[in-house]
Amino acid sequence: MASEPMTRLLDGNVTADHYAAYLRETYFYTRENPQIQAMATAWFRGDDRQMVKAFLRHALSEVGHDALALADLNSLGRDVRSVPDERPLPSTTPLISFPFYAIQYRSHLSYLGYLFFLEFLPTERGAEIASSLAKIGVPPKAMSFLAEHRSIDVHHNRLMQDYAATMLRKPADVEEVAYCMEVTSELYAQMVGGAFRQADQEGTSASRELAAQAG
Repeated sequence: MASEPMTRLLDGNVTADHYAAYLRETYFYTRENPQIQAMATAWFRGDDRQMVKAFLRHALSEVGHDALALADLNSLGRDVRSVPDERPLPSTTPLISFPFYAIQYRSHLSYLGYLFFLEFLPTERGAEIASSLAKIGVPPKAMSFLAEHRSIDVHHNRLMQDYAATMLRKPADVEEVAYCMEVTSELYAQMVGGAFRQADQEGTSASRELAAQAG
């Protein structure tokens, strides 16, 4: 929340165009989440297998969150029909890629750090973020993604307690999760920052075009 793009949001130094750019990038990373979480279970061994059913149910509950982001984008008056066939911004790709890498080449426990960050952010700070969006004129119907995560992630946070109690057995496990939370938070801030910069550039281009037309 102390990162430059999030501070900018909380200060109200953004517009609905910036929020729309954020929603577009949110679509790209959230559509991967159900399959990433299911994939992580392939590395569960021993007592970790006790969490397979909970993990798969959790993964199922993530299905459709990308559609919520598109619906919010549509509620802002944007044409979303081509978005699924487009590419994310370069600043979003690391956030998408990190959990795939971490699970396969670090530890399946790494995924808990990714998950912890993304689940706790909306429950802990979602009200503050929603208030800032409302102040810049974003209607409630365009905040369904945030509203969904502010409610459903409360249950997911309780699941986190079970995951941690079962799967984190030694200090090194906790350190790995903490590290991956930190990485995810950094990559998330980069994603938001990239979206905001894209909106800035498009706004500048539009202003120049209008100025040229007026001239």
